[in-house]
Parts: sequence; structure tokens; C-alpha cells
Amino acid sequence: MAKYYISADLEGVCGVSSLLQCYPKEDQTGYQAAVNQLALEINTVAKVILQEDPTAENLVNDAHSTMTNLTLAHLSPQIALLSGKPKVCAMMSGLDESFKGAFFIGYHARAGVENSVLNHTFHSKLFDVKVNGKSYGEGEINALYASLTHQVPVLLASGDRAFCQEIKTVVPNIHTVETKIGITTTAAQCHPQESVMRSYQEQTRNALQTLKKGQGSLPSENAPFTLQITFINTLACDVAMTSPLYKRLEGRTIEMTTDNFKTLYQGLQSAYTMLSYTHYME
Repeated sequence: MAKYYISADLEGVCGVSSLLQCYPKEDQTGYQAAVNQLALEINTVAKVILQEDPTAENLVNDAHSTMTNLTLAHLSPQIALLSGKPKVCAMMSGLDESFKGAFFIGYHARAGVENSVLNHTFHSKLFDVKVNGKSYGEGEINALYASLTHQVPVLLASGDRAFCQEIKTVVPNIHTVETKIGITTTAAQCHPQESVMRSYQEQTRNALQTLKKGQGSLPSENAPFTLQITFINTLACDVAMTSPLYKRLEGRTIEMTTDNFKTLYQGLQSAYTMLSYTHYME
């Protein structure tokens, strides 16, 4: 019995162009529409997986914000849901060696990428995240985590054009679904829903065929792994430095080195999780 893992973000789904659509307190109508679209995209992927393998198991990890966006009512009844936070390894929680492949749905490009919708890297107060000197976004770091920690290939990823181009720099043979084209950070030309759904169906089948042929890519980085995080201000860096994990390189940048990529991932997660406290001091 094959198991497949789906990490579900929200900013990259079809029809989303504003941050207001990503949070229920800001725009309840827009938020519900975004979550419904996310569920449609997930269900389309899961349906194709089950058509190819009726015995397959699909686990969806809600990976956006509070990680309580999706409910079982949103999803096909064959899909299991990992919901809530905090959870170890956050966006990649629940993944282990028993999964044959992973899918990233509704992702976005890293912070600072031009013409990329709602670009950021894990947290609004993170300016840049580097691994071994290379700037990476969430999709790339999550793909490295899947590969280096659990030897699970990421088969398909979806988001705007900038994200689809970005993820291929780390996973060259990954199948992608482009949901929109960024015009600015908060404006997009969204593709017709019908064409996006057709692309999901086609690319999911292609991804599963790639896996069957043994061509799933496992991206790599050389150990030891050095993580550098640059924050947008010194206060955020001050908060992170309350942990003994890091050394400070300068006012806004911290660093840690480890031989274990899961430790690096959890170190990164800890750095931005602590930032929830900074609003009391700003």
C-alpha cells in the first residue's frame, strides 16, 4: 500500500492575490473562497492518486498560518488530515520514510522575488534564509528536508510562475502546476480554474509515472549544513538569540551548523516561532 504526503499552503492557490484572503479576520469571504479552492486542488490531486492506485493513502498536512484552515469536511473522505500547531517540523510534520512521494500545494516564492505573489520565507520578519550560503524559499528547504531526512522525493508542486521556476532550481525534474502569474506582490493574473484543474490532473499522472520509472529526484546538500537567517530588524534577531542554538554574525543575522538536516529544520522553525512574541515589544 502506497502512502503519499501533501503539504498544503494557501498563498499559491488559484485566485489568491491579497494577504487579506489568507486570514479569516481580515476578509472572511475571501478567506473561505481561498480555503475552498485549496481543498479543490488537494482533492483533485488525491483523486488522481486513487485512480492510479485505489489502495493508496493520502495524508494532508495543513501548513498555513494557524494550520487549522482545512477541515475533514473540505476533503474527500479517503484523505487523512494533520491539523493544528505547534507541531515538530511544522510544514513537513508527519512525513517519514514510509511515504513514496510528496506534493506541495499552494506554495509561494521566497522573500524578495520580483513578480511573485505574497512572497516570503516562513515568516514576515525573516528577510533571507540561507543553507550552505544559498538563499532558499520554503519549497526548496522543505524539498531538501524530505530528501535528506526521509529520502522522500517531492513529485509535484504548485503555485505562481515565480515559485514554479524557483522550485525547479533544486528539484529540476519536478512536475509543476502554475496557478497564476504575479504582476506585483499583491496582484496576479489568475489562470482559469478549469485549466488549472486540468493541469493538476495531467501533472499528477505524470508525477506518478515518473515515480514508477524510478526517476523521482532526491535533491541534496553537503553536510555539515550551515543555516543563516537574516531578520528584517535587530529586535527579531535579539529574540532569536535567547536560544543557545545560534551565534550572531551581525545585527540582523544568526547562524547555526549541524550534521543533521532535521536539526537544521527545527532550528529554523524555532527561530521564527519565537517571533510571535515580538509584537508585544513593537
